[in-house]
Amino acid sequence: MQNRGLLRMKEILAMTLIIVGIKFSDSTSSLMSQQAQNGFWLIPLISFVCIFPGFLLMLYLLKKYKDKNLVELIETIIGKWAGKLICLLLFIFAFLTLTLDSRNYVEQIKQLYFQESPTDTVYYIFFIVVLFGAKKGFEVIGFTSWITLLFTKASVLIVFLLITGDMVLQRIFPIFGQGLSILLTEGVKKASIFAELFFLLIAYQSAKSTSMFRKGSIIASIIGLFEILLFFFVYVCVFDYNSIKKIAFPYHDITQFVNLGQFFTNIETFFMVFWLLAAFLKFIIFIYITSWIFGEIFAIRNFEPLLLPFSFLVVMIGLIPLNSVINELVLRETLLTIMSPFFIIFPFILWSIAFFKGDLKQ
Repeated sequence: MQNRGLLRMKEILAMTLIIVGIKFSDSTSSLMSQQAQNGFWLIPLISFVCIFPGFLLMLYLLKKYKDKNLVELIETIIGKWAGKLICLLLFIFAFLTLTLDSRNYVEQIKQLYFQESPTDTVYYIFFIVVLFGAKKGFEVIGFTSWITLLFTKASVLIVFLLITGDMVLQRIFPIFGQGLSILLTEGVKKASIFAELFFLLIAYQSAKSTSMFRKGSIIASIIGLFEILLFFFVYVCVFDYNSIKKIAFPYHDITQFVNLGQFFTNIETFFMVFWLLAAFLKFIIFIYITSWIFGEIFAIRNFEPLLLPFSFLVVMIGLIPLNSVINELVLRETLLTIMSPFFIIFPFILWSIAFFKGDLKQ
């Protein structure tokens, strides 16, 4: 069932928060701590400052060009064929991000729960579930995201409250880690950790009113940033930088630290159920909007049949990296470094063209 424009602000907020905010629980923290050491928790803030003005500018342009989504906006401003090339690049970015991120999550699930199972088997099963969820349509995904958001965030809040007793605040010093220049450089290079905000713009018309989409996505972006900063701060205070560099999945590790009294110990599985639910929703949303972008570029209005071949391609390409280290520290880092300048600069180029064409005076 494709979009009928029935979503409200709370569903947009939930989807944005799930697809962006969950980054605190994957291996992004390990990626960022490699260079910046114990100052790495500040990198998402620098990245957000770099990329968020561009996102707001895209929302402004979408507001000016009424009744258009991301692909239609780009094609209208810079021309049909040049626009299609840019949108194709955008699709490639979305597809590669989806592929590398999904391999990361599959490795995490395999290492935590199915150590004896082949990676490809876990990968196929994971994407069968994702495909089944995505086939329900964008509005069902939105409603499901909102219903599950409260439970997933409640479990995260419980983890945070229980881990505070194990935090050593002195470990955040020196506050800038290896130095402010390294933090700034890493923050700019990895600004595209928030690239999903731009991919979600394909669903700009999915809400009852576009103002709901704008408010929901902006509020969720800020809450998501706060979540990431808070948990990266916790990781520094619990593990220190020497350990965090070597821990691939710190969220799972801190769930092993927490207990509910003397009787309820080893409760990490309880928290990981909600993490797994959020992970499935993240990739259900991601595969849907990636297929949607492709469908808009090539004028395929009924794009949902593309979900199956794209899911298959994601698994096939995601299995190419030999291991999670190459996938995360080489391929994902390279992709983030390539995408960041695009998402920082492109919205301003788009706005400049629209301004000089006189479209913004309307």
